[in-house]
Amino acid sequence: MERVVLLFKNYKGYSLAETITAFSMWILIVSILIPQLVLITQERVTTKQTSDALKLLHEKIQSVAFSDLDKVNEDFEKDSVVYHLTWKEEGAYQKACMEWTSLYKKTKSVCLLVS
Repeated sequence: MERVVLLFKNYKGYSLAETITAFSMWILIVSILIPQLVLITQERVTTKQTSDALKLLHEKIQSVAFSDLDKVNEDFEKDSVVYHLTWKEEGAYQKACMEWTSLYKKTKSVCLLVS
């Protein structure tokens, strides 16, 4: 028993080396997780914007197809994002495209063919 006490002079708590090791492991974990969480959050926003654009585009194509409305270029705003609807001719088909500026300040677009 006497020998064990002599090996560990400071046996009443944690040593500085243990504290620094634990702190370093927490810093490593946090420095890996936080950028990934930010990226996932940004991708969720981008996916929601794309989904909203597709829904708006589909609704507008449906209303034009079934109500015989004119195909007019329009702007829509949803969740502080402005979507621009444009109609384009491609041979025998017409193409409806929805464009918007993404979270990364890039212009995104999605198009559907209309017969």
